[in-house]
Amino acid sequence: MPAKYMKRFCLAVISIMLGAGGMTGCTAYNAASSPPNPDAAIRSAVGGKEAKYDPPIEVTMVNQSYGSVSFAEGEDMNANRWRTYIKDHYGIAVKTLWDAPWDQLEQKTNLMISTGEIPDIFLVTPMQLVLLNKAGMIEDLTDVYRDYAPQNVKDVVAEAGEEALEAAMIKGRLMALPFTGYQKETVTIVWIREDWMNKLKLAGPKTMDDLLAISKAFTERDPDGNGKADTYGLPLDKHLGFLQAMFNGYHAYKNIWIKDSNGNLAYGSVQPEAKTALAKMQELYKSGQIDKEFGVKDSAKVLESIGRNAIGIYFGSMTGGYTLADLTPGVRWRPYPLPSIDGKPALLQHALNINYGFWVVRKGMERPEALFKLADVWLKLFYENKDDDLYETYNSDQKIGFFTQAPVQIYKSFKNMEISAHLAPLLQSGKPAGAEELSKLTPEERLNYGFIQKYKAGDQSYWKYHSRNGIGGAGDIIGEYVKNNRFMPDQFIGVPTSAMVQKRTFLDKMELETMIKIITGAPIEQFDQFVTEWKSMGGDLITQEVNEWYKNK
Repeated sequence: MPAKYMKRFCLAVISIMLGAGGMTGCTAYNAASSPPNPDAAIRSAVGGKEAKYDPPIEVTMVNQSYGSVSFAEGEDMNANRWRTYIKDHYGIAVKTLWDAPWDQLEQKTNLMISTGEIPDIFLVTPMQLVLLNKAGMIEDLTDVYRDYAPQNVKDVVAEAGEEALEAAMIKGRLMALPFTGYQKETVTIVWIREDWMNKLKLAGPKTMDDLLAISKAFTERDPDGNGKADTYGLPLDKHLGFLQAMFNGYHAYKNIWIKDSNGNLAYGSVQPEAKTALAKMQELYKSGQIDKEFGVKDSAKVLESIGRNAIGIYFGSMTGGYTLADLTPGVRWRPYPLPSIDGKPALLQHALNINYGFWVVRKGMERPEALFKLADVWLKLFYENKDDDLYETYNSDQKIGFFTQAPVQIYKSFKNMEISAHLAPLLQSGKPAGAEELSKLTPEERLNYGFIQKYKAGDQSYWKYHSRNGIGGAGDIIGEYVKNNRFMPDQFIGVPTSAMVQKRTFLDKMELETMIKIITGAPIEQFDQFVTEWKSMGGDLITQEVNEWYKNK
């Protein structure tokens, strides 16, 4: 690298660093030996001869470490079943130079980058991506992605949303593969106690008014039957995490950037819809539908209240039933789509649909398409494989998570929703699935099918599986969200602007304090004062910088 670029880059990395503030059990496995030999159909599914480099190539990497959860006896970061499989079937010898836990990965990667010596493929944060690109240290993957990325990789990236791919692009060129996440699948679903609804003879909510009527009944009509006024309809915590659901029901969006009527980006928390939602929350607080002590309780304390049978509505994700099953054993909660205050469907906000950051390729790497082959083998072994033996060998034997050994990972955005869709025909038939039908499912899908059958046979301890993937479960609701595109992604996907770095902490604190004051009884006009102060104390400058980024991305 030219010295002028190296010096500039090192200084940038140093500035970032200054500003940055167990399963057990072993399964014998010889990493040097060949993995189990799959039959012809499985071999075709996980990469045939056309995918293999001959002679093999070596690819250097650095990775996240998962500790003992990853390796059986005799395995380590370079001698393990995934490395052996990838070399045998893809002709890629992956050499890991070092690994680090998630909480140390960014800092250790910064130190590595500052030396100018980087591996062929590695995972970076959004800020690191920008700096590496400015320093000319990473490959432009635009043409490589177009010509060499397998269709399954392109499908997963497309499913993540166009903003995920855009976040990996700089000046119209693709500089990385996004580590796609599952933000979309974890948007809000409304969970309501079924026993309380039945006791009070309440129907499920179709509108926000319906939901608030249920909240009122849960507060005033003694749903737990103890003769005390000790129940609340709605959850709320001191960080206002649960407030996001109510905001979205009022077409308001907290802490994200949205497009305004002029096509510019605007901060959701200072829009008029937020004021309307806060006025309603104040009304609900006054009527006792929210715990008067929410201002000193974090989300863990709210969950404790649910466990004490004090709250009957929960804003969670599609796996909310798993949480609720542990909090209230023997109680069934029914999932519902988030309703809206009017006839316009509520859109569910979410952050950029990536996990941690992006996979980049070192500038000058001879075979940059190897990145996409490594992503391909991950998708085929982790998501597409239908063989139980392969699943146990490469994913999990219920003691060790072997899948964490995979050198490159990207996540499907709607895996759990897909499980529901694939199980639906079998569950709707009313007959036990035959061997041929079960063979078309993945091992995880077969496992969930079996658990749901046990629940249907009367074992209530398996209700949580039904709540997610059974007929009428949360997976069906996410399917409806997808079908009708009921998502509101954060429109700002760049690195923090200079004004954000300087002002955001103070502005966020002011926002939280103002919203809590309004909910607990301060005049609603204080919202207008907050907006004025937010703009004058840095919000306008941040908005200007965000829109400059938006127009020039």
